[in-house]
Amino acid sequence: MSYMALYRQWRPQLMGEIVGQEHVTVTLRNAVTAGRVSHAYLFCGPRGTGKTSAAKVLARAINCPEQRDGEPCNQCRICREIVVGSTMDVVEIDAASNRGIDEIRELKENIKFFPSRASRRVYIVDEVHMLTNEAFNALLKTLEEPPDHVVFVLATTEPHKVPLTILSRCQRFDFRPIAAEVIARRLGQVAEKGGFTVEEGAMRAITRAAGGSLRDALSVLDQALLLSNSGTVSADTVHGILGTVKEEALYGLVEALARKNTSGVLTLVDEIASGGQDLHLLAGALAERLRGLLIAMLAPDGAAESPSQFFTRDGLIRGIDLLLEAEQVMRRSAHPRVVLEVALVRFIDGGGRPSNAELLARVEQLETALIGASASGKSAADSASKNTEADAAVGQKKTPSPKLPEPAAPAPGFAGGVGAAPENESVNLSSSDRYGIEQIRKWWPDMMQEIKRVNPAAYTYLSLVWPAETKDNCLVLGVPAGDIFSMQMATDEPIRELLVRTLGAFTRDDWTVRCSYYDAPPPGWDARQASLEPEEAISLFRGQEVTPSGDLDKN
Repeated sequence: MSYMALYRQWRPQLMGEIVGQEHVTVTLRNAVTAGRVSHAYLFCGPRGTGKTSAAKVLARAINCPEQRDGEPCNQCRICREIVVGSTMDVVEIDAASNRGIDEIRELKENIKFFPSRASRRVYIVDEVHMLTNEAFNALLKTLEEPPDHVVFVLATTEPHKVPLTILSRCQRFDFRPIAAEVIARRLGQVAEKGGFTVEEGAMRAITRAAGGSLRDALSVLDQALLLSNSGTVSADTVHGILGTVKEEALYGLVEALARKNTSGVLTLVDEIASGGQDLHLLAGALAERLRGLLIAMLAPDGAAESPSQFFTRDGLIRGIDLLLEAEQVMRRSAHPRVVLEVALVRFIDGGGRPSNAELLARVEQLETALIGASASGKSAADSASKNTEADAAVGQKKTPSPKLPEPAAPAPGFAGGVGAAPENESVNLSSSDRYGIEQIRKWWPDMMQEIKRVNPAAYTYLSLVWPAETKDNCLVLGVPAGDIFSMQMATDEPIRELLVRTLGAFTRDDWTVRCSYYDAPPPGWDARQASLEPEEAISLFRGQEVTPSGDLDKN
């Protein structure tokens, strides 16, 4: 007799044998017991979580004349025929290879025939998301109102690819990834009944590699048994099959990272790479180990000493981020080892980014330095004041202070929000003078030139208005009465934001801008021309000058 794989030998034959999916199995058993079986079900979830097995058990439970508590007897003739696949009343369809509209049309023609022995005809469509759009559309009406003797069970690992029109016609059951301890318990049962043993380290490696899939775990165990001659599955055997890193190597890497031993980390990576282990899996396993340390730090279990005591919380989070990023880059890089080593060195060196505690320490140092500088400046000012009074008392002649220059435009590098008012101007102006309308009008020509350099179109539209008044850091732009176009352009959001940034750069403060209609500009206001010079227009719109033809002159 040919050998049967472990996952086929241990395929669940009852709802109660499907582990980790009690929220699905209990509901289905209650539906069978109460006689409220739906006409269409959708089983979705990751691979190896029991979707197809649940569909086959449900097909037997629906048709079994001896079912009890929603479970098939698996002894009657109908159950045995369904188990061996010799009945035509339970049809399994692989949608990956039968995905066209012709197959669905054939299915629609066959469902009108009554079952031969069973009470219901069950169609199990696996990987239903592989059907074409035309096939889904052909299935819609049949799936919504099938004959009373037909039940559909659709299974998929990618439910987001199933149209909503199909989803709305089915009862959906989501199969969850199976927990590691549940998989380990199941593997222990398989080993006990199979007469072999599995080491604890091998069990951890298998459950970690399975990723919530019991079928994958059984496949790895089956392969490990073929390599184990002594009847004992060792951790070394499992690591050799999977290409994963041993627990001792992971512990050594974590310890070297905790002690910031760069040479030790690089040496261990070299040994692991030389041993043929997969560095992608190493990055993922190391990130998982750091995650465990982070959890141990946030929720300590009372251990006397653990490697998490040598890390900070921000350091662990930064290390996990670096490793996850490195794992993604390694999949596309021709030098994955270099990517991993650089990530580990960056982790030891702090990742190139200071932690929150380091930033707070720097802020405190800056505050202390600023307070000291302020105190020194005040002392220097007091000393200068005392010296001035002493000089005046003895009648010494002082040289008059030079007259400060008029305010100038911002530096040429100003780019809409970067820059400030001239330093001398801000020193001599009081708060009211600096932000008054007269001062804004004084700076207006320079501000307009800066706006023209950044956005010539905004300069054109703002040339149609004028600064009318200011109040509480709000600049009111005057618009000629009835000029709706100028009002719309001046209130345009990008233009207004550019003006606000320019005002902030000149005044070193926050501003708001609004517009209002006025009969005329203030007396003496020199209104600027809104149009561009011909040379500027040609440069702005990348145009070229065209001379009218003789035919146009004649017309």
